[in-house]
Amino acid sequence: MQYWVLSGDTYLSEIKETETGFVFSNGLIRRVIEKSGKTVQYENLQKGIQYIAAPFSDFEISVGGKKYGADAYRFVKSELVPCAERIHFQKTATMTADGVYPPPGKAVLLHYAAQGLPSVQVRYEIYDGMPVMMKLLTVENVGEEAVTVDNISVEVLKITENRDAFFVDSDYDSTMDFVGLNFEKYAKHYARYHYDTLEVAPAQRMNVQLAPGETLDSIAAFELLFSADYYEQRLIEVKEMYRRIAPWCTDNVSFFHLISNSPRTIRKVVDQCAELGIEMIIQSFGSGVNMESGNERYLNRIKKAYDYGHEKGIRMGAYTLAYVKDYRPVKGAEALNHDGSHICRCLATDWSKAYMKNVLRFLDRTGADAIEIDGPYGMLMCSGGKTHNHEDFTDSQYKQWKASVVDWYREIKKRNVYINAPDWHFLNGINRCGVGYEEIAFSERRSEQLVTSRIYYYKGTFSKNPSQSWGFLPLNVYHGGGKAAQFFPTEQNAFEFDWAMAQIVASGVWPTIRGRKAYDSETGKRIFAKWTSVYKKYRKVLNGVTVHFMPPRIDTDNPTRTTCIDAIMNQLPTGDIRGFVMFFNQTDAERTEDILLPVYYTGLSALEMPPAPFENTKNSDVSYPLYGEEIAPLVIKARDGSSRTYITDEKAADKEIPALAEGTPTDKTVLLCENDENPVSYTIDSNANVHMRVTLPPMSYKWYVLRAPKEEN
Repeated sequence: MQYWVLSGDTYLSEIKETETGFVFSNGLIRRVIEKSGKTVQYENLQKGIQYIAAPFSDFEISVGGKKYGADAYRFVKSELVPCAERIHFQKTATMTADGVYPPPGKAVLLHYAAQGLPSVQVRYEIYDGMPVMMKLLTVENVGEEAVTVDNISVEVLKITENRDAFFVDSDYDSTMDFVGLNFEKYAKHYARYHYDTLEVAPAQRMNVQLAPGETLDSIAAFELLFSADYYEQRLIEVKEMYRRIAPWCTDNVSFFHLISNSPRTIRKVVDQCAELGIEMIIQSFGSGVNMESGNERYLNRIKKAYDYGHEKGIRMGAYTLAYVKDYRPVKGAEALNHDGSHICRCLATDWSKAYMKNVLRFLDRTGADAIEIDGPYGMLMCSGGKTHNHEDFTDSQYKQWKASVVDWYREIKKRNVYINAPDWHFLNGINRCGVGYEEIAFSERRSEQLVTSRIYYYKGTFSKNPSQSWGFLPLNVYHGGGKAAQFFPTEQNAFEFDWAMAQIVASGVWPTIRGRKAYDSETGKRIFAKWTSVYKKYRKVLNGVTVHFMPPRIDTDNPTRTTCIDAIMNQLPTGDIRGFVMFFNQTDAERTEDILLPVYYTGLSALEMPPAPFENTKNSDVSYPLYGEEIAPLVIKARDGSSRTYITDEKAADKEIPALAEGTPTDKTVLLCENDENPVSYTIDSNANVHMRVTLPPMSYKWYVLRAPKEEN
């Protein structure tokens, strides 16, 4: 069976109506639903797994304190419809995926009615080329009096013991990582097992009052049936799903964080970014930009500066602090209760309505095409108050999410605005969130930042495509650390600035490059422009499948160094360019290593399915330092490294990885081109690996482009 991650062209979806129900299939999965509203079969055709232990009403609504399953309803009709455009989407030139949205596939609406209850419309979607289905419920009050919908379970399934190969994601999600693919962690807000029954619904309650004729959507559930067996391979499938169901998150635009609100400085940095090839400028935190301002004179001033950027072909935007106010205690009516730091504001309040409206006004008046939102929040809860638009603690999570993540974000996306936000809300329109790091790390010595950044890139790209992440690079001082921590002046710090830009490009994770100007010398300009050019030339492959095989190992005795060669690699299964790999030797000795280079995801091997991964390459195997507390007031510990604390992530759940069988040569080859020059043909072995030798001088890096042989193009 052809592996869908490499090519899913042959797996076309279909929906067939039978006398008793509907059959959804695409060659990878098959689901059979009775018109009574019961799922009777749900099969993973790739692995021969049947998930359903017993037929069960596969949706449930709670109205007025009572629960009603599908067995309380009668089937009315079905309706074949196009797949839904849940988020307004416009493709950009900096996207690295095809950008077809909604994903190609088939969809049906099943209509149900019951005497004295709201009507229910169930949307099922099955997609071409991937083992994924989407489900959404819409409840309508068809009565003559208002009703209260307590909650909606969009999915209820009797799952067998094969649940480890059944993955559920939803738009009611703010996790930063799918650690171990453990439901209790990544799906805590929306999915849970009650013995053998899977229920997908907001963890607390929605508590929405519907007037006659009003409708209410459930959260959206996306179900992926795993083809692979191992942790990283399954996360690659999750990331591939995201590329297709949320293509806006493949927009890997290069951007600069400007610490200024002066129109003159903005114009100057626009000119610099145009010279460098940078495609977006975001006025950073600390710039003084005020997205809440209603002053027309101020808004016109910002608009003129942004217009200048647009004339140069640069997208322009700004930063706003959503649920935290200057990291100081909130004492107003908008304060979020049950927040241990006392610095958060509830986003279901009269204040938040005005705040969100003000930010939209800024976007409209200035023509901004990017926004960085510090928040809106991480699914926090609040007991409420006089000006709060939720009843109590139990409905506060849903009401805040609906007001900010759904309604506000969708208004922002209607304006074709790019969204940076720290929470995992890709399915509601954000483009990028943090790769995962500790901010105080960037107040450390530059050489230590190089190591820790590579660790953050390594860890963060298990669960996120490179374009879904940002890192950090402080041109000017950030939090502290003085001259030893900042990369300006680049004339003096050219070696470290070049190295930092090299590993940024290799990872595909474009960072928050933050400063008062984009370059401060001809040397800095040359380095910045060189690597921006490389990034843009190879942008598609740099946002390909990240393959982890040589993790960075920090030297705990000297955290400015590593203990071995490490590598960053991304691959694509089609086209001329199939991979990009960079090796790093951040030690003080020349090192030579015989390397097994895994090239399965280039699509050039003879294997149908991915081989067992290398041992000791999971994110849980990498040690990294803790620096201090990030909640204000900032506490920065042991900047000199004298009492550094090192930890590793909790071990990710994974099947035991068998010993790698000895590889034998095949007739498959790949071209490795150092600096994309002088191609050398390498044989791919039966494990989809290439055997190569790499020699690196002390404190150096080396990069290669992987290309397909001519006959494979």
